[in-house]
Amino acid sequence: MKCDDTVDHDIGPAKPARPYRRAVELGAGTAIVTGLVVLIGGWALDVRELRTVIPGAVGMKAQAATLLACLGIAVLLLAPARISPRRAWAGRSLAVLPGVYGALVLGEYVFGWSLGIDEWPFVDRDGRLAGIAHPGRFAPTTGVSFVLLSGALLTLDAGHSWRWRPYELLVIPTALVSATSLIGYAYSIPTFYGPASAAKMAVHTAACFIALSIGIALSRPHGRLLALATTTDPGGVMLRRLMPLAVVGPLVLGWLHLRTVGAWGWFDLEVGTWWLAAGTTGGLGAIVWWCAASLSRGDRTRRELEGRLYELANSDDLTGLANRRRFDEELGRFVAYGRRYGRPGALVLFDLDGFKGVNDRYGHAAGDLVLAAVGGALRAGVRTTDVVARLGGDEFGVILPEVGADDAAKVAAGLVRAIASALADLPGGRSAVTASAGVAHVADYDGVEAEDLLRRADDAMYRAKALGGDGVSRAADERPEEPALSAV
Repeated sequence: MKCDDTVDHDIGPAKPARPYRRAVELGAGTAIVTGLVVLIGGWALDVRELRTVIPGAVGMKAQAATLLACLGIAVLLLAPARISPRRAWAGRSLAVLPGVYGALVLGEYVFGWSLGIDEWPFVDRDGRLAGIAHPGRFAPTTGVSFVLLSGALLTLDAGHSWRWRPYELLVIPTALVSATSLIGYAYSIPTFYGPASAAKMAVHTAACFIALSIGIALSRPHGRLLALATTTDPGGVMLRRLMPLAVVGPLVLGWLHLRTVGAWGWFDLEVGTWWLAAGTTGGLGAIVWWCAASLSRGDRTRRELEGRLYELANSDDLTGLANRRRFDEELGRFVAYGRRYGRPGALVLFDLDGFKGVNDRYGHAAGDLVLAAVGGALRAGVRTTDVVARLGGDEFGVILPEVGADDAAKVAAGLVRAIASALADLPGGRSAVTASAGVAHVADYDGVEAEDLLRRADDAMYRAKALGGDGVSRAADERPEEPALSAV
Protein backbone atom coordinates (compact mmCIF):
# COMPACT_ATOMS: atom_id res chain seq x y z
CA MET A 1 0.00 0.00 0.00
CA LYS A 2 1.38 3.36 -1.02
CA CYS A 3 1.72 5.87 1.79
CA ASP A 4 0.91 9.47 0.96
CA ASP A 5 3.16 11.75 3.00
CA THR A 6 1.20 14.91 2.33
CA VAL A 7 -1.78 16.53 3.98
CA ASP A 8 -4.35 17.76 1.47
CA HIS A 9 -6.46 20.53 2.93
CA ASP A 10 -9.87 20.46 1.28
CA ILE A 11 -9.84 24.02 0.11
CA GLY A 12 -8.90 25.82 -3.07
CA PRO A 13 -6.03 24.94 -5.37
CA ALA A 14 -2.81 23.26 -4.34
CA LYS A 15 -1.30 26.68 -3.68
CA PRO A 16 -2.73 30.16 -3.36
CA ALA A 17 -2.87 32.07 -6.63
CA ARG A 18 0.44 33.72 -7.46
CA PRO A 19 -0.51 37.32 -6.50
CA TYR A 20 -1.90 36.10 -3.18
CA ARG A 21 1.08 33.86 -2.53
CA ARG A 22 3.37 36.85 -2.98
CA ALA A 23 1.22 38.86 -0.55
CA VAL A 24 1.26 36.00 1.98
CA GLU A 25 5.03 35.77 1.76
CA LEU A 26 5.37 39.55 2.10
CA GLY A 27 3.16 39.68 5.19
CA ALA A 28 4.93 36.78 6.87
CA GLY A 29 8.35 38.09 5.86
CA THR A 30 7.55 41.50 7.33
CA ALA A 31 6.81 39.93 10.71
CA ILE A 32 9.88 37.68 10.62
CA VAL A 33 12.34 40.39 9.62
CA THR A 34 10.89 42.99 11.98
CA GLY A 35 10.84 40.56 14.90
CA LEU A 36 14.43 39.43 14.35
CA VAL A 37 15.75 42.97 13.84
CA VAL A 38 14.11 44.18 17.05
CA LEU A 39 15.14 41.08 19.01
CA ILE A 40 18.76 41.10 17.88
CA GLY A 41 19.40 44.77 17.20
CA GLY A 42 16.99 46.34 19.64
CA TRP A 43 17.43 44.03 22.61
CA ALA A 44 20.59 41.93 22.21
CA LEU A 45 22.61 44.91 20.91
CA ASP A 46 20.58 47.43 22.95
CA VAL A 47 19.72 49.81 20.09
CA ARG A 48 16.79 51.74 21.59
CA GLU A 49 15.68 53.24 18.27
CA LEU A 50 14.92 49.78 16.92
CA ARG A 51 12.71 49.03 19.90
CA THR A 52 10.66 52.22 19.92
CA VAL A 53 11.00 53.67 16.38
CA ILE A 54 9.13 56.79 17.57
CA PRO A 55 10.91 58.62 20.44
CA GLY A 56 8.87 58.65 23.62
CA ALA A 57 6.46 56.00 22.39
CA VAL A 58 6.07 52.49 23.70
CA GLY A 59 8.58 50.00 22.31
CA MET A 60 8.27 46.44 21.06
CA LYS A 61 8.94 43.95 23.85
CA ALA A 62 11.45 41.16 23.38
CA GLN A 63 8.75 38.52 23.78
CA ALA A 64 6.57 40.26 21.19
CA ALA A 65 9.45 40.33 18.71
CA THR A 66 10.08 36.62 19.25
CA LEU A 67 6.42 35.67 18.93
CA LEU A 68 5.94 37.78 15.80
CA ALA A 69 8.81 35.93 14.13
CA CYS A 70 7.25 32.61 15.18
CA LEU A 71 3.91 33.61 13.68
CA GLY A 72 5.57 34.69 10.43
CA ILE A 73 7.37 31.37 10.09
CA ALA A 74 4.16 29.50 10.92
CA VAL A 75 2.31 31.36 8.16
CA LEU A 76 4.95 30.38 5.61
CA LEU A 77 4.78 26.75 6.71
CA LEU A 78 0.99 26.46 6.75
CA ALA A 79 0.04 28.69 3.81
CA PRO A 80 0.23 26.07 1.02
CA ALA A 81 -2.90 23.94 0.90
CA ARG A 82 -0.93 20.72 0.36
CA ILE A 83 1.92 20.14 2.80
CA SER A 84 3.66 17.19 4.43
CA PRO A 85 2.65 16.04 7.94
CA ARG A 86 6.04 17.07 9.29
CA ARG A 87 5.67 20.58 7.91
CA ALA A 88 2.12 20.81 9.24
CA TRP A 89 3.29 19.72 12.71
CA ALA A 90 6.10 22.29 12.71
CA GLY A 91 3.82 25.09 11.57
CA ARG A 92 1.13 24.33 14.12
CA SER A 93 3.68 24.03 16.90
CA LEU A 94 5.02 27.49 16.11
CA ALA A 95 1.45 28.80 15.87
CA VAL A 96 0.56 27.45 19.33
CA LEU A 97 3.45 29.21 21.11
CA PRO A 98 2.25 32.83 20.62
CA GLY A 99 -1.29 31.88 21.61
CA VAL A 100 -0.20 30.17 24.83
CA TYR A 101 2.16 32.99 25.76
CA GLY A 102 -0.47 35.63 25.01
CA ALA A 103 -3.02 33.75 27.12
CA LEU A 104 -0.57 33.59 30.04
CA VAL A 105 0.06 37.34 29.86
CA LEU A 106 -3.69 37.98 29.79
CA GLY A 107 -3.99 35.73 32.84
CA GLU A 108 -1.42 37.89 34.61
CA TYR A 109 -3.54 40.97 33.91
CA VAL A 110 -6.89 39.41 34.79
CA PHE A 111 -5.99 37.26 37.80
CA GLY A 112 -2.98 39.18 39.10
CA TRP A 113 -0.58 36.33 38.46
CA SER A 114 3.17 36.82 38.47
CA LEU A 115 4.58 34.06 36.32
CA GLY A 116 8.07 35.53 35.91
CA ILE A 117 7.80 35.68 32.13
CA ASP A 118 7.54 39.45 31.70
CA GLU A 119 11.25 40.13 31.19
CA TRP A 120 12.14 37.05 29.21
CA PRO A 121 14.67 36.82 27.63
CA PHE A 122 15.91 40.39 28.31
CA VAL A 123 15.49 42.77 31.25
CA ASP A 124 13.47 45.88 30.39
CA ARG A 125 15.74 48.55 31.86
CA ASP A 126 13.82 51.40 30.21
CA GLY A 127 10.59 50.17 31.77
CA ARG A 128 12.18 49.95 35.21
CA LEU A 129 13.62 53.44 34.95
CA ALA A 130 10.21 54.79 33.90
CA GLY A 131 8.57 53.16 36.92
CA ILE A 132 6.19 51.00 34.87
CA ALA A 133 4.22 48.57 37.04
CA HIS A 134 5.12 45.52 34.99
CA PRO A 135 8.28 46.20 32.98
CA GLY A 136 8.74 43.90 30.02
CA ARG A 137 5.07 42.89 29.87
CA PHE A 138 3.29 43.74 26.62
CA ALA A 139 -0.19 45.28 26.62
CA PRO A 140 -3.43 43.28 26.91
CA THR A 141 -4.34 44.20 23.32
CA THR A 142 -1.06 42.68 22.17
CA GLY A 143 -1.81 39.51 24.11
CA VAL A 144 -5.29 39.31 22.62
CA SER A 145 -3.85 39.78 19.13
CA PHE A 146 -1.39 36.92 19.65
CA VAL A 147 -4.20 34.64 20.85
CA LEU A 148 -6.42 35.55 17.89
CA LEU A 149 -3.72 35.06 15.24
CA SER A 150 -2.62 31.79 16.82
CA GLY A 151 -6.21 30.58 16.69
CA ALA A 152 -6.54 31.74 13.08
CA LEU A 153 -3.55 29.65 12.01
CA LEU A 154 -4.75 26.59 13.91
CA THR A 155 -8.22 26.84 12.29
CA LEU A 156 -6.93 27.74 8.84
CA ASP A 157 -8.48 24.66 7.27
CA ALA A 158 -11.28 24.02 9.74
CA GLY A 159 -14.68 23.22 8.29
CA HIS A 160 -17.45 25.78 8.27
CA SER A 161 -21.21 25.47 8.36
CA TRP A 162 -21.81 28.94 6.95
CA ARG A 163 -19.92 31.31 4.70
CA TRP A 164 -17.69 32.80 7.39
CA ARG A 165 -14.64 30.69 8.15
CA PRO A 166 -13.17 30.63 11.70
CA TYR A 167 -9.85 32.19 10.71
CA GLU A 168 -11.67 35.12 9.10
CA LEU A 169 -13.49 35.90 12.34
CA LEU A 170 -10.15 35.92 14.16
CA VAL A 171 -8.03 38.06 11.84
CA ILE A 172 -10.61 40.85 11.46
CA PRO A 173 -10.55 42.06 15.11
CA THR A 174 -6.76 41.72 15.15
CA ALA A 175 -6.43 44.00 12.14
CA LEU A 176 -8.94 46.50 13.57
CA VAL A 177 -7.17 46.76 16.95
CA SER A 178 -3.80 47.24 15.25
CA ALA A 179 -5.24 49.80 12.83
CA THR A 180 -6.61 51.75 15.80
CA SER A 181 -3.10 52.01 17.23
CA LEU A 182 -1.65 53.14 13.90
CA ILE A 183 -4.36 55.80 13.54
CA GLY A 184 -3.52 56.97 17.04
CA TYR A 185 0.11 57.39 16.00
CA ALA A 186 -0.87 59.21 12.81
CA TYR A 187 -3.18 61.58 14.70
CA SER A 188 -0.86 61.91 17.73
CA ILE A 189 -3.55 60.65 20.13
CA PRO A 190 -1.72 58.94 23.06
CA THR A 191 -5.00 57.41 24.24
CA PHE A 192 -4.67 54.86 21.44
CA TYR A 193 -0.99 54.02 21.84
CA GLY A 194 0.67 55.82 24.75
CA PRO A 195 2.48 54.11 27.65
CA ALA A 196 -0.42 54.93 29.99
CA SER A 197 -2.97 53.32 27.67
CA ALA A 198 -4.23 49.78 28.09
CA ALA A 199 -4.14 49.57 24.30
CA LYS A 200 -0.50 50.60 24.06
CA MET A 201 1.22 48.93 21.15
CA ALA A 202 4.47 49.75 19.38
CA VAL A 203 4.00 51.11 15.89
CA HIS A 204 5.96 48.29 14.27
CA THR A 205 4.11 45.72 16.39
CA ALA A 206 0.80 47.05 15.05
CA ALA A 207 2.15 47.03 11.49
CA CYS A 208 3.27 43.41 11.86
CA PHE A 209 -0.13 42.33 13.20
CA ILE A 210 -1.83 43.91 10.19
CA ALA A 211 0.65 42.28 7.80
CA LEU A 212 0.10 38.88 9.41
CA SER A 213 -3.69 39.30 9.36
CA ILE A 214 -3.61 40.06 5.65
CA GLY A 215 -1.23 37.19 4.96
CA ILE A 216 -3.40 34.68 6.82
CA ALA A 217 -6.55 35.89 5.08
CA LEU A 218 -4.95 35.67 1.64
CA SER A 219 -3.54 32.20 2.25
CA ARG A 220 -7.11 30.92 1.85
CA PRO A 221 -8.79 33.49 -0.44
CA HIS A 222 -12.06 31.56 -0.76
CA GLY A 223 -14.02 32.65 2.31
CA ARG A 224 -16.62 35.34 2.72
CA LEU A 225 -14.07 38.00 3.64
CA LEU A 226 -12.37 37.93 0.25
CA ALA A 227 -15.08 36.34 -1.91
CA LEU A 228 -16.19 39.67 -3.37
CA ALA A 229 -12.79 41.32 -3.35
CA THR A 230 -11.25 38.58 -5.49
CA THR A 231 -13.96 38.23 -8.13
CA THR A 232 -13.72 39.65 -11.64
CA ASP A 233 -17.30 40.90 -11.75
CA PRO A 234 -18.05 44.67 -11.51
CA GLY A 235 -18.67 44.45 -7.77
CA GLY A 236 -15.24 42.99 -7.11
CA VAL A 237 -13.53 45.48 -9.42
CA MET A 238 -15.26 48.42 -7.71
CA LEU A 239 -14.39 47.09 -4.27
CA ARG A 240 -10.70 46.75 -5.12
CA ARG A 241 -10.62 50.24 -6.61
CA LEU A 242 -12.66 52.09 -4.02
CA MET A 243 -11.83 50.38 -0.72
CA PRO A 244 -8.27 51.82 -0.54
CA LEU A 245 -9.67 55.29 -1.23
CA ALA A 246 -12.45 54.83 1.31
CA VAL A 247 -9.90 53.88 3.98
CA VAL A 248 -7.02 56.20 3.14
CA GLY A 249 -9.01 59.26 2.07
CA PRO A 250 -10.76 60.07 5.37
CA LEU A 251 -7.60 59.29 7.34
CA VAL A 252 -5.52 61.68 5.24
CA LEU A 253 -8.15 64.42 5.42
CA GLY A 254 -8.47 64.00 9.18
CA TRP A 255 -4.70 64.17 9.59
CA LEU A 256 -4.50 67.32 7.48
CA HIS A 257 -7.33 68.87 9.50
CA LEU A 258 -5.49 68.26 12.77
CA ARG A 259 -2.22 69.58 11.39
CA THR A 260 -3.56 72.69 9.65
CA VAL A 261 -5.73 73.68 12.63
CA GLY A 262 -3.38 72.63 15.41
CA ALA A 263 0.32 72.01 14.78
CA TRP A 264 0.74 74.19 11.71
CA GLY A 265 -1.81 76.86 12.64
CA TRP A 266 -2.88 77.58 9.08
CA PHE A 267 -6.61 77.88 9.87
CA ASP A 268 -8.86 78.34 12.86
CA LEU A 269 -11.24 75.54 13.84
CA GLU A 270 -14.20 76.78 11.77
CA VAL A 271 -12.23 77.23 8.54
CA GLY A 272 -10.41 73.95 9.04
CA THR A 273 -13.69 72.14 9.58
CA TRP A 274 -15.09 73.74 6.41
CA TRP A 275 -12.10 72.52 4.41
CA LEU A 276 -12.54 69.05 5.90
CA ALA A 277 -16.23 68.96 4.93
CA ALA A 278 -15.54 70.38 1.46
CA GLY A 279 -12.71 67.94 0.83
CA THR A 280 -14.78 64.98 2.00
CA THR A 281 -17.77 66.03 -0.12
CA GLY A 282 -15.68 66.68 -3.22
CA GLY A 283 -13.72 63.46 -2.82
CA LEU A 284 -16.81 61.33 -2.30
CA GLY A 285 -18.54 63.02 -5.23
CA ALA A 286 -15.57 62.30 -7.49
CA ILE A 287 -15.48 58.69 -6.32
CA VAL A 288 -19.21 58.24 -6.94
CA TRP A 289 -18.90 59.75 -10.42
CA TRP A 290 -15.91 57.56 -11.24
CA CYS A 291 -17.73 54.49 -9.98
CA ALA A 292 -20.86 55.33 -11.99
CA ALA A 293 -18.83 55.98 -15.16
CA SER A 294 -16.94 52.69 -14.75
CA LEU A 295 -20.15 50.74 -14.21
CA SER A 296 -21.74 52.44 -17.21
CA ARG A 297 -18.80 51.52 -19.45
CA GLY A 298 -18.84 47.97 -18.16
CA ASP A 299 -22.59 47.64 -18.70
CA ARG A 300 -22.31 49.05 -22.23
CA THR A 301 -19.58 46.57 -23.05
CA ARG A 302 -21.68 43.78 -21.56
CA ARG A 303 -24.69 44.71 -23.70
CA GLU A 304 -22.54 44.81 -26.82
CA LEU A 305 -21.08 41.40 -26.04
CA GLU A 306 -24.52 39.98 -25.28
CA GLY A 307 -25.79 41.32 -28.60
CA ARG A 308 -22.86 39.78 -30.40
CA LEU A 309 -23.37 36.50 -28.56
CA TYR A 310 -27.06 36.53 -29.50
CA GLU A 311 -26.16 37.00 -33.15
CA LEU A 312 -23.63 34.18 -33.03
CA ALA A 313 -26.14 31.86 -31.35
CA ASN A 314 -29.01 32.69 -33.71
CA SER A 315 -27.43 33.25 -37.12
CA ASP A 316 -25.80 31.12 -39.79
CA ASP A 317 -22.14 32.03 -40.25
CA LEU A 318 -22.05 31.31 -43.98
CA THR A 319 -25.16 33.16 -45.16
CA GLY A 320 -25.84 35.59 -42.34
CA LEU A 321 -29.44 34.33 -42.19
CA ALA A 322 -31.20 33.04 -39.10
CA ASN A 323 -30.17 29.52 -38.14
CA ARG A 324 -32.43 26.55 -37.39
CA ARG A 325 -32.67 27.40 -33.72
CA ARG A 326 -33.84 30.94 -34.42
CA PHE A 327 -36.15 29.70 -37.18
CA ASP A 328 -37.91 27.27 -34.84
CA GLU A 329 -38.43 30.06 -32.30
CA GLU A 330 -39.81 32.43 -34.93
CA LEU A 331 -42.10 29.76 -36.39
CA GLY A 332 -43.54 29.02 -32.96
CA ARG A 333 -44.06 32.74 -32.40
CA PHE A 334 -45.69 33.06 -35.85
CA VAL A 335 -48.19 30.29 -35.11
CA ALA A 336 -48.99 31.70 -31.65
CA TYR A 337 -49.58 35.17 -33.11
CA GLY A 338 -51.82 33.83 -35.88
CA ARG A 339 -53.84 31.73 -33.45
CA ARG A 340 -54.39 34.70 -31.13
CA TYR A 341 -55.27 37.33 -33.71
CA GLY A 342 -56.58 35.14 -36.56
CA ARG A 343 -54.16 36.56 -39.13
CA PRO A 344 -53.17 34.54 -42.24
CA GLY A 345 -49.64 33.64 -43.17
CA ALA A 346 -47.46 31.11 -44.94
CA LEU A 347 -44.33 29.04 -44.62
CA VAL A 348 -42.13 28.45 -47.67
CA LEU A 349 -39.36 25.84 -47.76
CA PHE A 350 -36.65 25.84 -50.44
CA ASP A 351 -34.32 23.06 -51.49
CA LEU A 352 -31.62 23.48 -54.16
CA ASP A 353 -31.71 21.26 -57.26
CA GLY A 354 -28.33 19.97 -58.45
CA PHE A 355 -26.38 21.35 -55.50
CA LYS A 356 -24.60 18.05 -54.81
CA GLY A 357 -23.09 18.16 -58.27
CA VAL A 358 -21.51 21.54 -57.53
CA ASN A 359 -19.86 20.18 -54.40
CA ASP A 360 -18.67 17.05 -56.20
CA ARG A 361 -17.35 18.89 -59.26
CA TYR A 362 -16.05 22.19 -57.88
CA GLY A 363 -15.51 21.46 -54.20
CA HIS A 364 -17.08 22.72 -51.01
CA ALA A 365 -15.69 26.24 -51.45
CA ALA A 366 -17.81 26.59 -54.60
CA GLY A 367 -20.76 25.14 -52.72
CA ASP A 368 -20.32 27.79 -50.04
CA LEU A 369 -20.44 30.50 -52.73
CA VAL A 370 -23.73 29.05 -54.01
CA LEU A 371 -25.25 28.97 -50.53
CA ALA A 372 -24.15 32.53 -49.79
CA ALA A 373 -25.64 33.73 -53.10
CA VAL A 374 -28.94 31.97 -52.34
CA GLY A 375 -29.03 33.56 -48.89
CA GLY A 376 -28.48 37.01 -50.37
CA ALA A 377 -31.22 36.49 -52.97
CA LEU A 378 -33.74 35.37 -50.35
CA ARG A 379 -32.90 38.24 -48.02
CA ALA A 380 -33.26 40.81 -50.78
CA GLY A 381 -36.58 39.41 -52.02
CA VAL A 382 -38.68 39.59 -48.84
CA ARG A 383 -40.02 42.20 -46.45
CA THR A 384 -38.23 43.25 -43.29
CA THR A 385 -41.04 41.63 -41.29
CA ASP A 386 -40.43 38.24 -42.94
CA VAL A 387 -38.03 35.69 -41.47
CA VAL A 388 -35.44 34.03 -43.70
CA ALA A 389 -33.35 31.14 -42.37
CA ARG A 390 -30.96 28.48 -43.48
CA LEU A 391 -32.26 25.26 -42.00
CA GLY A 392 -29.23 23.17 -42.80
CA GLY A 393 -27.33 21.96 -45.85
CA ASP A 394 -29.01 23.42 -48.97
CA GLU A 395 -32.44 23.87 -47.36
CA PHE A 396 -33.89 27.29 -46.57
CA GLY A 397 -37.11 28.54 -45.01
CA VAL A 398 -39.10 31.77 -45.22
CA ILE A 399 -41.91 32.77 -42.84
CA LEU A 400 -44.42 35.14 -44.46
CA PRO A 401 -46.86 36.72 -41.96
CA GLU A 402 -49.95 38.66 -43.06
CA VAL A 403 -50.14 37.16 -46.56
CA GLY A 404 -52.83 35.34 -48.55
CA ALA A 405 -52.44 31.97 -50.26
CA ASP A 406 -52.08 33.32 -53.81
CA ASP A 407 -49.70 36.07 -52.74
CA ALA A 408 -47.58 33.55 -50.85
CA ALA A 409 -47.27 31.41 -53.99
CA LYS A 410 -46.32 34.46 -56.05
CA VAL A 411 -43.66 35.46 -53.49
CA ALA A 412 -42.26 31.92 -53.56
CA ALA A 413 -42.12 31.93 -57.36
CA GLY A 414 -40.37 35.30 -57.32
CA LEU A 415 -37.78 34.00 -54.87
CA VAL A 416 -37.13 30.93 -57.03
CA ARG A 417 -36.48 33.25 -59.99
CA ALA A 418 -34.26 35.48 -57.82
CA ILE A 419 -32.19 32.45 -56.80
CA ALA A 420 -31.74 31.38 -60.43
CA SER A 421 -30.69 34.92 -61.37
CA ALA A 422 -28.18 35.16 -58.51
CA LEU A 423 -26.63 31.79 -59.36
CA ALA A 424 -26.41 32.66 -63.05
CA ASP A 425 -23.85 35.33 -62.20
CA LEU A 426 -21.50 32.83 -60.54
CA PRO A 427 -18.49 31.65 -62.58
CA GLY A 428 -18.00 28.10 -63.74
CA GLY A 429 -21.43 27.36 -65.15
CA ARG A 430 -23.04 26.82 -61.78
CA SER A 431 -26.29 28.35 -63.01
CA ALA A 432 -27.50 24.76 -63.48
CA VAL A 433 -28.41 24.88 -59.79
CA THR A 434 -32.06 25.81 -59.28
CA ALA A 435 -34.51 25.77 -56.38
CA SER A 436 -37.72 23.95 -55.57
CA ALA A 437 -40.18 25.58 -53.19
CA GLY A 438 -43.10 24.29 -51.15
CA VAL A 439 -45.74 26.66 -49.77
CA ALA A 440 -47.95 25.92 -46.76
CA HIS A 441 -50.55 28.62 -46.18
CA VAL A 442 -52.63 28.89 -43.02
CA ALA A 443 -55.69 31.01 -42.23
CA ASP A 444 -57.48 28.83 -39.66
CA TYR A 445 -55.14 27.90 -36.81
CA ASP A 446 -57.42 25.50 -34.97
CA GLY A 447 -55.33 22.44 -34.20
CA VAL A 448 -52.38 23.79 -36.23
CA GLU A 449 -48.90 23.52 -34.75
CA ALA A 450 -45.51 24.54 -36.09
CA GLU A 451 -44.71 20.91 -36.89
CA ASP A 452 -47.84 20.70 -39.06
CA LEU A 453 -46.74 23.68 -41.15
CA LEU A 454 -43.27 22.23 -41.57
CA ARG A 455 -44.64 18.88 -42.69
CA ARG A 456 -47.06 20.43 -45.20
CA ALA A 457 -44.42 22.75 -46.66
CA ASP A 458 -41.88 19.93 -46.82
CA ASP A 459 -44.31 17.65 -48.66
CA ALA A 460 -45.10 20.44 -51.13
CA MET A 461 -41.41 21.11 -51.73
CA TYR A 462 -40.68 17.47 -52.55
CA ARG A 463 -43.65 17.39 -54.87
CA ALA A 464 -42.15 20.37 -56.72
CA LYS A 465 -38.83 18.50 -56.98
CA ALA A 466 -40.63 15.39 -58.24
CA LEU A 467 -42.23 17.47 -60.99
CA GLY A 468 -38.83 18.52 -62.30
CA GLY A 469 -37.70 21.18 -59.85
CA ASP A 470 -37.16 24.87 -60.49
CA GLY A 471 -40.73 25.55 -59.43
CA VAL A 472 -43.24 26.07 -56.66
CA SER A 473 -45.90 23.74 -55.30
CA ARG A 474 -48.56 24.45 -52.73
CA ALA A 475 -49.44 22.11 -49.91
CA ALA A 476 -51.67 19.24 -51.05
CA ASP A 477 -54.53 20.19 -48.69
CA GLU A 478 -54.78 23.63 -50.30
CA ARG A 479 -55.00 22.67 -54.00
CA PRO A 480 -54.53 18.93 -54.42
CA GLU A 481 -55.03 19.09 -58.17
CA GLU A 482 -52.51 21.87 -58.77
CA PRO A 483 -49.24 21.01 -60.57
CA ALA A 484 -46.01 22.72 -59.66
CA LEU A 485 -45.99 26.40 -60.58
CA SER A 486 -43.24 27.28 -63.01
CA ALA A 487 -40.80 29.84 -61.71
CA VAL A 488 -40.11 31.02 -65.27
